[in-house]
Amino acid sequence: MLSRQLTELRRRLDSLREAPPSAGARRWWSFGRKVAGPGDLALPVLTSLHRDLDRVGVHTSADAQLLRTLGARRGLAGTLSQGLQSRAGQALEEFEECVARVERSWRAGAMPPGALTVLERAFVQLARAVKVADLFARPQLDSTDDDEDFIVYERPAMAQRHRAPTSARMAVAEFFALRARLNVLDVVQKRRDLDLAHEMLLRLGADHDRDRGLPLRREVAEGRERIRAVPAVRSLDELMRHVRHSARTDPRAAYRSLRGLYERALEAGDVELAQAARSALAPLLPAQERLTSLVERAERDALSRWFGEPSGEAPPEAAAPRPEELLTDLAFSLRPEQLSTFELAEGCARYFDVEDSLTEEIVLAETRVSKPVSRRVPYPTQTMTFETTGGLHEVNNFVLTDPRMLLRDLAANRQLVRAYVEDAPPPERKKVKRTAVRVYVCDASGSMHGARARFRDALIIAELNNLRVKARRGEVFDPLYFSFFNDVPTELARVDTAAEATRQIERLFRDSPAEGQTDISLALMSAFDSIRAAQGRDPYLARATVVLVTDGEDRVDVDLIRRTRAPMGSLDIALSFISLGEENPDLRSLIREQRASGVRAFYHHLSDEEIQWARTEFDTPWRTLLPRDVPTTSEALEQLAPHLEALEAVAGGRATSAPVAVEASFEALFPETLHRQPGAQSPGQDELSRVADILGALAEAASLAPTDKRATESVVLLQHLLSVYGLTPARYLAALSVGGPSVEDALSRVRLLCRPFG
Repeated sequence: MLSRQLTELRRRLDSLREAPPSAGARRWWSFGRKVAGPGDLALPVLTSLHRDLDRVGVHTSADAQLLRTLGARRGLAGTLSQGLQSRAGQALEEFEECVARVERSWRAGAMPPGALTVLERAFVQLARAVKVADLFARPQLDSTDDDEDFIVYERPAMAQRHRAPTSARMAVAEFFALRARLNVLDVVQKRRDLDLAHEMLLRLGADHDRDRGLPLRREVAEGRERIRAVPAVRSLDELMRHVRHSARTDPRAAYRSLRGLYERALEAGDVELAQAARSALAPLLPAQERLTSLVERAERDALSRWFGEPSGEAPPEAAAPRPEELLTDLAFSLRPEQLSTFELAEGCARYFDVEDSLTEEIVLAETRVSKPVSRRVPYPTQTMTFETTGGLHEVNNFVLTDPRMLLRDLAANRQLVRAYVEDAPPPERKKVKRTAVRVYVCDASGSMHGARARFRDALIIAELNNLRVKARRGEVFDPLYFSFFNDVPTELARVDTAAEATRQIERLFRDSPAEGQTDISLALMSAFDSIRAAQGRDPYLARATVVLVTDGEDRVDVDLIRRTRAPMGSLDIALSFISLGEENPDLRSLIREQRASGVRAFYHHLSDEEIQWARTEFDTPWRTLLPRDVPTTSEALEQLAPHLEALEAVAGGRATSAPVAVEASFEALFPETLHRQPGAQSPGQDELSRVADILGALAEAASLAPTDKRATESVVLLQHLLSVYGLTPARYLAALSVGGPSVEDALSRVRLLCRPFG
């Protein structure tokens, strides 16, 4: 697959953003052809392929998937795959040679201005060409259209699981994961099995059977997240009793229980139980026309975990921005590659168990109706009874039957008084959590740049955001400690409020540290000293776990670390390591020593290829060839035949003369109903104005074209205008989804001219 080479090219481009080598360094490696001028930055092969793909109409990965499906049905998959692989390979070699020349100039300290900008723009074009070629090179899976409302999808078996794992610990983790997957009724045992599988994989790291370990780790992490969101029951009978009980007091809990049963039945492949759970869920769901909007609203609300929760009251204009407003403004001001760090942070939260749910006590769901307990209150209620007293403190509630007997009744402690009672609220069942404080010691040396630095920052952001969310919800949480180090370690920072967590998140985005040399031993010694100094005044550090995040490009003085940890007395500090890029045998030996002594510790190594990604605007679910709500049936795909014929010409090395457009693409590019993708970056006001201007020009041009040609002419003109102004179809569709009066009016005029009858 050619896409694997993209990660290495991405790493090399990131390296060019760093400072060049010092003038006194050896420069024998800088000999060779360098970039002498703008002519050396020209990429004719890549430019030609990029122009051809634009004319074909392959603007997004969803478009490429549509043409791939049509090509497979026509028996052209092999021809298209070979041709596109050949042309993409030529473009990749051309781009790699250009990067090598720029690297020589950079190392010599004479890189031309603007060279990195040209390479970044060309990398986006190359990524599309390579990903299209790899998409067509994948084996086509047989798919049949099924209009049934209820489908149980079979979990595809991993090819690597046909053989025994190389490590017995991996086999144990797979056993726990399989037993949890097949366990539908006992939620408590399922949670324990998933937690055990996660712990085994965490301790095993990524050194054994990486091809089967990483997918299993993601599967277990997603399963743990789902199972922790449902009430804990042990049997189907207990679940039914819980649903009957909670349906009267907490309908949401009843819905979560039934939905959890439905999801577990799907996961285990139990069709009959899944059908029964779905039938039970149907009366609890709203009408079909409201369901879509509610799901989209729930997805948008889920983003509040990262971008701040909305508030009903508008703050005064002169007031300082609240922490959640600061985080929201930060999110919408970031570049796309920075915004993707939020997604990476969410993955890190699952992958490394940020919330540390292994320390969480499981509270069983309430399955029986408890008799309400009455209590006396000082205010009137609908329930009143009589009690006796012998004091005057309740004279206002005295019941006088015979005033002459008042003194005698008081003396005998039998004076009647009115007493109002009401049912006492049931005691709240809180989750008890044993704290597990983590101290992150993060490498900030010069080698921690690019994807390594993004992964490191995303891990800290996940921890900070988890603390921020718990603080805003009023839940109990532990403070977070972290520091950065290179050749000089920084002071250990303590974060214990939502406002401070928000400020630290913003600081990581604005100024991510990366300079100096790596000194792991000094960083660990500094962390030990900080914990020892703060032990008396901060009891949380008495149970701290130090997590070192580094690229491993340094030797570690193991004996020095042992001596440094020894005089800590009763304070036993556990060490865990996350190694990015390079392997470090010294850190691994420390983990073995801790595990031999019974201390929980993990060592996880991720290579540069595993932590890199080359996501561009091509990797988007937007369609530009067919509307999003049109199913990919044979009739719908046959309308894209001209696009497939043009792509066949491109694969054969023949350039297309003009852009290809079909009438079916009109509804995709000029949709009647605008849908906004949750989490998508909001376009700026300049882009909205430009899109409104483009639509206005299209409306005027469409009025001059013949009626039967207006739709296709509008598609062709739109593609041309987007290329002129440097807008991708994905950004154009995102601007349409945001809308606004000017955009909506211009879009309605285009639709009225091209689709006058709907």
